[in-house]
Amino acid sequence: MKVKIVYNNEIHLFKQSNPTLQGIRQHIQKIYPNIDSNFTLAYNDSENDQITLSCQEDLQVLIDEGTPTIKVFVLTSKKPQEFPQGKMVHKRHTCDGCYTYPIVGSRFKCLECHNYDLCEVCQAKGLHNNHKFFKISTQEELEQFRKEHWGKFGHWGHGGCGFHRGGPHGPHGQHGPHGHHGPFGHETFKQIREFFQDPAFKEIKQTVCTIAKDTFSVIKTELEKHKNSKQEEQKQYECNTNDVQETQQEIQQEPQQEIQQEIQQEIQQETISQQNDCKIQEEFEEKVKGLIQVLQCDEKVAREYVECFKGFPLDEIVDMLLEKQ
Repeated sequence: MKVKIVYNNEIHLFKQSNPTLQGIRQHIQKIYPNIDSNFTLAYNDSENDQITLSCQEDLQVLIDEGTPTIKVFVLTSKKPQEFPQGKMVHKRHTCDGCYTYPIVGSRFKCLECHNYDLCEVCQAKGLHNNHKFFKISTQEELEQFRKEHWGKFGHWGHGGCGFHRGGPHGPHGQHGPHGHHGPFGHETFKQIREFFQDPAFKEIKQTVCTIAKDTFSVIKTELEKHKNSKQEEQKQYECNTNDVQETQQEIQQEPQQEIQQEIQQEIQQETISQQNDCKIQEEFEEKVKGLIQVLQCDEKVAREYVECFKGFPLDEIVDMLLEKQ
């Protein structure tokens, strides 16, 4: 596994098959022989929080993340007696350029980033020069920064119910102290808590809950009635729609039925007429045959006689012809 060491803007990379905290510290002391033996190791987790590596178990958590390369920051701390006289020591702040902790002398606080500080050396190098900084080198400048910009960079702390405004982060991922109170102070919060614990409030709460329960029951009943009413209206609408469709079909079918009846009547009349014509023709032929037999005449003459006396029975036609002869 690869181990990446970051210290004073320098990055070193080396390999260890099974990295151990002691092995990493020894390698760092080999690279930087003059480094203070009390240096601290840390890494940034997935939420970009700085986690201190204080034991092998902490390192194992980093290894278990499964990345092929682990990145470890070397944080150095000067002893109090070694701090230069007359310079402000920012005990709760780490330089985001060289990772030196704490920042001694002037601290340059970025006015645009949430939590970004530089020491004098890194600021002189021009790091992060695209943003504006606030220089803090005295207690007066710190108070001025808090008055002008503290609300912008404060963090929510660990006070009850979020009523406290959190303070700055502690070194190496440790929690900082609680900050200033937010809009609700202790007295206001105490009054609110007493109000909720008042027996009268509990009685009112019970009454309100009962009324709300009854109200919801009535609303539920009315909603059910409304739902059933809508369903009945829908059914009635569907029935009316079906009736209208049936009526339309009947209206459309009536002319067709009348036409069909007229056609059938015409067909029947035509059939009767044809039958009558056939019957008349048969009677005509019978009369012709009868005249031929009685008068012993040819067919042409017989047809002329029958046509001439059309409408008379055969015997009358014969009598009239015999009298004429």
